[in-house]
Amino acid sequence: MKRLLLIRLIPALLLVIASSASADFGCDDFLSKLADKPSFVEFKGCTQALDRMGQPFSASYEVSGANASKAEQYLEQHFGISPITRACCVWDSTQNGFRDPATGINYLISIGSEETEVRQRESWAKINRFTIQVDAYAEDP
Repeated sequence: MKRLLLIRLIPALLLVIASSASADFGCDDFLSKLADKPSFVEFKGCTQALDRMGQPFSASYEVSGANASKAEQYLEQHFGISPITRACCVWDSTQNGFRDPATGINYLISIGSEETEVRQRESWAKINRFTIQVDAYAEDP
């Protein structure tokens, strides 16, 4: 009798544990949480993108053009992002996936400049700002 009761309670207990674990997931300064964000990377805010598939939590950051190369190195070292390249009238990386081994949460990370006529990496300081986008997904995007 006790064994039957335990068998019936196990699924309910697992459901409670799983829902409490996901309840902690939400908007945050993900770069600070994941990999010691440098001070020159400014956290601008986070919102949940309810209109996008998977409804990710989307954090945005800004970096001056003068610090963009250091930001690129930070993102390459900690998250394995691809190098920033020029396409048309902006500098940007492709979206890069990163899975936090501690939580299993998936992140898509990218960095890009505003529209610019700057064509040489050595001249990035002339670009006003680069934006870093970090999208966090509780499930695979």
